[in-house]
Amino acid sequence: MIRFIICMLFCITGSIDAVSQESLLNIQLIKQIKGEFDLFEVDESGSIYLLTSGGQLKKFNANLDSLSVFNEVRRYGKLHAIHTQHTLRTYLYFKNFNVVLILDRLMQIVQRIDLRKLSLFQVNAVCPSYDNQLWIFDEQNSRIKKIRLDGSIAFESTDLRLVFAEKVSPVKMIEHQGHLYLLDAEQGIYVFDYYGGFKEKIDVSNIKEFQSLGNDILFNDAQEIWTKRTEKNSIQWRLVGLPSEMQQTFFSPAFFYALNKSGLSIYAYQLNK
Repeated sequence: MIRFIICMLFCITGSIDAVSQESLLNIQLIKQIKGEFDLFEVDESGSIYLLTSGGQLKKFNANLDSLSVFNEVRRYGKLHAIHTQHTLRTYLYFKNFNVVLILDRLMQIVQRIDLRKLSLFQVNAVCPSYDNQLWIFDEQNSRIKKIRLDGSIAFESTDLRLVFAEKVSPVKMIEHQGHLYLLDAEQGIYVFDYYGGFKEKIDVSNIKEFQSLGNDILFNDAQEIWTKRTEKNSIQWRLVGLPSEMQQTFFSPAFFYALNKSGLSIYAYQLNK
């Protein structure tokens, strides 16, 4: 059993301030997939998607049985992001070519969306929406847009340069419980409703990645510190002490996933308050 220290009960008031109360997160290694991988994602059913350093996207079920392989990654350049919110659909974003591929559960291409044909040439972040459309952030005119799968524009926000004093440049987007979250690694996390209305900003900096989990949003900084946000302007707990060699991490309701140079490790975890 391995333990990581968790600091609890923070307030967001422009920055995160520590308090003395602590708890322990117990994790136990249960499974591993050995190999050299650049990226991974986990869907709601527990299936794992692993991008090999050789350019294959492999899909495993929760028991780590191999299900399918997508071999055409290199055809579209470097894979920038994998989105698996919908169990029957996988969204792949290739930023260098501004191409989104949609795969079925067998990892076969069912749709290819070329954002350049929509005059979208500077897009750093995309994510699927609950209604099977696609959110994108157009860097060229600082607008949030929702795209139908036929390529037409379903929604377009106002120019965010007119809303914020700072430039918003998201590197990741997720849709979560009726809201759209934009992660700017330096500025923080911007929260919008489905109509593009600004709701709030989570003032954190140097964020490496973030995800949704149940009712919560989790995010970690460049030092691999995870925090769990459960109420408006509050942090329930913070996980510290993760080894620096971890390339990517992910929490599901039951498991903690950690990718490093030797492969993907899967841990059972329990928070002891």
